[in-house]
Amino acid sequence: MSDSTDRYSDLVSRRRFVELTGASGIAALAGCTGGSDDNSENDTTDDSSGGGGSNDGSGDESTDSGGPSVVDKTLVGATNNGVPTNLHLNPEATQNYDPRAGNFVFERFAAYNFNTKEFEMGALEEWAIDEETVTLTLRDDLKWDTGEDVTARDVLTQFRLMKKMGASLWDFTESVEQGGDDKTVVLNLKRPSNPEVIKHTLANGSLRLYAYHPTFEQFLDKDAEELQQFKWENDVVASGPFSVESKSKQSWELTRNPEYYGADNVNFAGISLLSRGDNTALQQGLMGRELDFVTSLFAPPKIVANFPDSVEEISISAKWGYGVLFNHDDPDFGKRKVRQAVAHVINRQQVAENAGPRTKAPAPKVTGVAPNDQEAWLGDAYDSFESYGMAESQTEKAASLLREAGYSKEGGTWKHSSGRTLGGTYYTPAGWTDWTTATNTVVDQLNSFGFDFEISQKPTGDYFGGYIEGNFKIGAFYWMPGGARSAFPYFPLRWQLNIPDIDGGHNFSEGEQTVPGMDGGEMTIDPLSEIQEVSTTQDRAKTEEIIKRVAWHHNQNLPVLGLVSKLDQSWLTDDEWNVPEAGSDERAVKWPSEWLPRQGELTAKK
Repeated sequence: MSDSTDRYSDLVSRRRFVELTGASGIAALAGCTGGSDDNSENDTTDDSSGGGGSNDGSGDESTDSGGPSVVDKTLVGATNNGVPTNLHLNPEATQNYDPRAGNFVFERFAAYNFNTKEFEMGALEEWAIDEETVTLTLRDDLKWDTGEDVTARDVLTQFRLMKKMGASLWDFTESVEQGGDDKTVVLNLKRPSNPEVIKHTLANGSLRLYAYHPTFEQFLDKDAEELQQFKWENDVVASGPFSVESKSKQSWELTRNPEYYGADNVNFAGISLLSRGDNTALQQGLMGRELDFVTSLFAPPKIVANFPDSVEEISISAKWGYGVLFNHDDPDFGKRKVRQAVAHVINRQQVAENAGPRTKAPAPKVTGVAPNDQEAWLGDAYDSFESYGMAESQTEKAASLLREAGYSKEGGTWKHSSGRTLGGTYYTPAGWTDWTTATNTVVDQLNSFGFDFEISQKPTGDYFGGYIEGNFKIGAFYWMPGGARSAFPYFPLRWQLNIPDIDGGHNFSEGEQTVPGMDGGEMTIDPLSEIQEVSTTQDRAKTEEIIKRVAWHHNQNLPVLGLVSKLDQSWLTDDEWNVPEAGSDERAVKWPSEWLPRQGELTAKK
């Protein structure tokens, strides 16, 4: 799923956004493969140029003029973001953008390796960070698939468009300009800035080099809404290893890009991305070997046991997982004590065990810091953070909080003093099978305590659209943006406050908040303002103190309720394809199916 990302903007108000683009079809997932819009799922014709396993090619070899031998073979994967004819490749137009195709077509600037804990360069030859500037040097051999050089002008165009979209790059950037030549870009910093924030921002897996200047120049002087409405479908210009050949209701068809700087590493003809609606369809595709890879897919042990021996699972830390989203404008769930009562009732351990113990683990503390990083960042204060009962339902504490908030239990159901029943519709995405199990567990626990919830499964577009509009009370949502950047708490703590993925549709209030103090009394804090300071400090001690304070706020005020973290499951096959050995560092960049072909580590067997 997901690649959650800065492509979601907080520039356009959520109501204006939906007015412009429609509530359905927002395919923007960060870490799990969710279902597409069911309304278009079965609309198929015979105009597909692909669709059915890697054996479609003859296996014959050909060569580019003066280039390497290329096997006439197609690597077959899938997109679950909708029917390709309804999708496009403008990353700034979140409505119906398909990252599954876009990530093969557009090059990333850099990447983070989860094994080595080091950054690896992509479009960049190098980066240099000092107190006042960041200097980015593009590869000399970086080209568009037209044969033209990718230059500083293209990157400057992209960064300026990203400013319109409120991208986090501009948290620390004052201006951008060309350096000493047309392969150098300089970011002028607002003030000395945190190198970790800068590197993770540039290496974010969803930040792709897409802005071919002749196409995107027209939007430099236009409002962001016009850029968001541009659906790039024709004459897409690639900077990555594959170019767009065609798309149909059945699939995207991508062809090897001979102008790509690493083209010699790609020894097969192309990629076919079949339209598949949900986890079950993707699991069946691997079982029947219709698919050669699936970028991200939850599969429980009983399903994995039925996969052919040629199917290989790659597990990578997701820094992402299932949580509960509250509408802070709601008369019930906008109350801190009600949110805290929900947290006390939910047994996170049980949610993890039911949803998939091989790949899920409960968050030990409820805050915006990734579970494996909590003790390191919270330090001596770790034990002071409220756990809300990770492995139990603390019903007495929950009941006390609700009574303090003006609720009482009548006939087994909690009600407000006005007579309003405490509950409502609990939204969850259709087709995300592990999330369906998690939601059933959560709602069962809450209803057993005396809440009155009913579950509503929504197609992906409607699910995101409802959150963007703020048209909900409570529902399932991921609680970190995911990927390598979530290892640095600045990113998830900031993200929980404004959630750009849903345009801040959870309505968490900006400005100062007063919460119980860490050592008693009260603490008044502006969490967004404080966490933004991290991006512009190089003082480690100050960074740790800010993170601890903002994490404490999140633990007490619960902008989002984090329940479970997960391991991402990515899938390759080795009967017709050469892949790196299990446990090798080459597998540890997300996503393997997208990164390995670039490195010559996923190749066709001859």
